[in-house]
Amino acid sequence: MKLAPIILFVYNRAAHTRKVLEALFLNDLAKESTLYIYSDGPKENATNEELEKIQEVRNVIKEKQWCKEVHIVEHKTNYGLASNIIKGVTEIIEKDGNIIVLEDDIVTSKGFLKYMNDALSFYKNEDRVMHISGYMYPHKDQLPETFFFNVPLCWGWATWKESWTNFNKDSVYLWNEIKNRNLVYELDKFGGDYLSSQLAHNITGKLNTWFIKWHTSVLLNNGLTLYPKQSLVDNIGFDSTGVHKGKDKKFKNPILADNIKIEKVDIIENEKAKELVKAFYKEKLNLSKKKYKEKLKVKLRSLFFKVFPDVKNTIQNIPKVNLNKTYIGNHCKIYPLARIKNSLIGNYTYIAENSVISNTIIGKFCSIGPNLMSGWGYHPTNGISTHPMFYSTRKQNGMTLSKEDKLQESLPITIGNDVFVGMNVTILDGVSIGDGAVIGAGALVSKDIPPYAIAVGNPIKIINYRFKDEIINEMLKVNWWNLNEDKLSEIEKHFFDVEKYLSYFERKK
Repeated sequence: MKLAPIILFVYNRAAHTRKVLEALFLNDLAKESTLYIYSDGPKENATNEELEKIQEVRNVIKEKQWCKEVHIVEHKTNYGLASNIIKGVTEIIEKDGNIIVLEDDIVTSKGFLKYMNDALSFYKNEDRVMHISGYMYPHKDQLPETFFFNVPLCWGWATWKESWTNFNKDSVYLWNEIKNRNLVYELDKFGGDYLSSQLAHNITGKLNTWFIKWHTSVLLNNGLTLYPKQSLVDNIGFDSTGVHKGKDKKFKNPILADNIKIEKVDIIENEKAKELVKAFYKEKLNLSKKKYKEKLKVKLRSLFFKVFPDVKNTIQNIPKVNLNKTYIGNHCKIYPLARIKNSLIGNYTYIAENSVISNTIIGKFCSIGPNLMSGWGYHPTNGISTHPMFYSTRKQNGMTLSKEDKLQESLPITIGNDVFVGMNVTILDGVSIGDGAVIGAGALVSKDIPPYAIAVGNPIKIINYRFKDEIINEMLKVNWWNLNEDKLSEIEKHFFDVEKYLSYFERKK
């Protein structure tokens, strides 16, 4: 059996890295395996202390021959964890066909590599098996030696090239597909919106992660993950030193398994394991306590207003924003009397007064004028009636005769990044507006608008473009709206000199 290559991602935690490598070195198959170490580089304007930490890590990874072969990739600049993992996994899996993945806080048992390689070999021709997890949540229940669950954990994992080709990093596409296929509940099987909120905030810009995109990609392909009954890895990163991790002892496994046998099991989700994991997260996320607090809050509020009715009247007369199932990025401003539901609002975007928005993704740095109407659904015209009480269960008029939703009543709307929408605009269902576009006041947007187009009127028509084609293509490659906050000053500096900014950006690549 040809052993799968191992890839380890490191950055600036020398002590963690050493523990991970020492544990890997003790694995039964380490002396026969090939190890790739991807060392991320310093951020722009990194301090001397930060540079020293990165160098300490690079000294550690060269201390000994950790595996039979060790190949080190040292990035000169900072890719960030998500980009580094996507790049590294893709590069290695393209030439080797499968891969075992570790990060700098995943300590393995001595049987970890054998379990991974055995599983990769055993299930390589099973298309539905897309991921192998080395981690299992702490528990005291009796479970099969291995079993399947449809959440692909990333704390010591493995996959195949055929599975990884399904990885889609387009968060907007993933979000719309999950909603269109009614898979939000499956995505959030841990309870609450623990996972769907991560996907949402990869769109708004609050997060930049890779795992939720892989998890969603696997879910959309009806994939499953193989789990061991007992964890073969320990995540030592819950000490406030890692990306997106605070202090947390709930994931700690006191004892790791040294030997997990790979035997044939039914390729279906294990119901007992599913309930066990859901119970784990119910306790971790305090879902019951949160529901109790919310009910108590509502009761106390009701009692307060009964005692002080004048206060209730005063509060009701204050202009407010109505948000429902909506995720909002950083540095956003939503002005009073806006009503927004089932939508995502990207970083730095503002939405003016009286806007009514539903089922819409609005990108970063958008300027939305007052009275926008976006995503109000549509009515079929090929039936006996256009009235929803005959085809919808939503009871728009207070009642319905339909026992099922006979059609999709609304289609997602996507507004790109850096889009300017004038006042009194209506956007019809299913429309996409490209990055950098301008929509004139009073327009009815009934068709897709390309990037950087200037479109006006009813019916909508394109009257110009903000830049020439070559400049538009370069701007779309730059994607400046995804830059870190410390890079935005260059946009202000070169604001009216687009070509100079593009030249600056090219030099910084």
